[in-house]
Amino acid sequence: MEPQGNEALKKEGIGNRILKFIGILFFLFTCLAFLGAVALDLTGEKAIGKVSNAAKNCSAGETCWTGKVEFVTQQGETVTFYPLTAPILFDLDPLFSGRSYKEYGEYQVRYLKSFPVFAKVKLAFFLEYSTHLGGLCLGSFLLLIGAAFSSSGKPHKPLVLDLRSLRKK
Repeated sequence: MEPQGNEALKKEGIGNRILKFIGILFFLFTCLAFLGAVALDLTGEKAIGKVSNAAKNCSAGETCWTGKVEFVTQQGETVTFYPLTAPILFDLDPLFSGRSYKEYGEYQVRYLKSFPVFAKVKLAFFLEYSTHLGGLCLGSFLLLIGAAFSSSGKPHKPLVLDLRSLRKK
């Protein structure tokens, strides 16, 4: 009888371990992207880039948006990249920065001089970091869910929060 119980725990554990692994990968990717963005803000070369929509062949009634940024480096090389920034943040930037919408589509770009394809768009009030924060929260959530439900063969103790000490007497 016991082998069937252990088999059920192993099957349950595999799915949860996969979820935990995905959470770890998502968390690490977001941390690396965040560190890369901070490094580019601190040490990257500055340029002005033009943001355009790379999405083509959208059916009627659909809104398609895939941001594509094109800029020219100080050496005269034209570089195109796809930013990891949410599209709505491009709409909020002129509003927060006080720029007119005539200049809409032109944004500051920070890039690595030795490898210009490694670049990012710099928005007002560091709005681009909200994408990293969202990814960090999602990765943490997946990691915690996977860790909470991954079984090690023995039952987990319930989580008890004792809030009696916060009550005023």
